[in-house]
Amino acid sequence: MDKIAMQIRLLKIEELSYRDKTKLGEDLQEPVFVKLLLNILPDISRSIIELIVGVVYHTNSEDLLTYEIKSTFEIREMETVVCIRDYSVSVAPELLSILVGVSIGTLRGMLVLKSTDSFFCNYPLPIINITELIASLQTETVKQSSYFPFFRFRYE
Repeated sequence: MDKIAMQIRLLKIEELSYRDKTKLGEDLQEPVFVKLLLNILPDISRSIIELIVGVVYHTNSEDLLTYEIKSTFEIREMETVVCIRDYSVSVAPELLSILVGVSIGTLRGMLVLKSTDSFFCNYPLPIINITELIASLQTETVKQSSYFPFFRFRYE
């Protein structure tokens, strides 16, 4: 495997939305499913890539908690590792692994702080094998400007 040298800088992290319908100590009768969402927004002319990462905790009947953050990265010589073609974004797996790992780790920590008074205070995002996740993403087309659900699991 060839090594790729990249210069990456995290510029900022923004909280986009948070909504939680639950309360601490509440008892839910249905299984809770968790879906992670990803949106990749590159701007090659500015050498900027934004990752919007979201999580939705839901039952079969309703969304209970939704949370979205945006991580903005600066990538030097971005055109060598990111390609945009026909509204599809292709990102080198090595770069995508770093960006998604940082973004999910940030989401996990921010969610812990936000959900202290929620039913979900005891249900943090699990540790995710980023290598496997990136491998599964590489087999699918990630469309620009639309959320792509890329990981699902269930709490019972």
